[in-house]
Amino acid sequence: MTYFRKEEKLFSVDDLKEEDIELLDPTLRWWMSEQGQVREEEVRGTKERMRTSIGGDAHDDVYIVARERAGGPPAGVMGFGSLDAHFSPYRSAADAKAVGLLTAFISPDYRGQGLGKVLITEVFHKARTAGCKEIIWSSNPRYRETAWQFYTAMAGNHIGTIDDFFFPGSLSLVWRKSL
Repeated sequence: MTYFRKEEKLFSVDDLKEEDIELLDPTLRWWMSEQGQVREEEVRGTKERMRTSIGGDAHDDVYIVARERAGGPPAGVMGFGSLDAHFSPYRSAADAKAVGLLTAFISPDYRGQGLGKVLITEVFHKARTAGCKEIIWSSNPRYRETAWQFYTAMAGNHIGTIDDFFFPGSLSLVWRKSL
């Protein structure tokens, strides 16, 4: 478990637990909505992937959460795992061991408090510790105003684009961070 202080609050970062998944539901539903409609399939799929990552089963996904206090409810979640084939052309080298950023959601109550930076820095550290050389990801165009600037601050300018990745007609930026 990692601790960090932001202003007068003490936060911790640790591995996702089963009980965190339902506690993250309001955050996932807030982020996975468009024009006031929750994208239920996305919420279900994300929760299922999180569940699969927990436990002794063989899996490639790793999720971490930030909490305002040790043992408290999650204030944000991020994860990394197997690289989607769409991102293979963006590896720095064909043999570079790369993973993808899977999920990056901060509760609306905690946005702007530095949790995103702490979580993504920990994701980078965990991926590097697991032997990965780089992490590659994209972000849904619906997060253009909220996440894209953050990702550029954390990884530098985007290195390419992917057409139709999130939905037909979408154009998504691609970032890569060397670990």
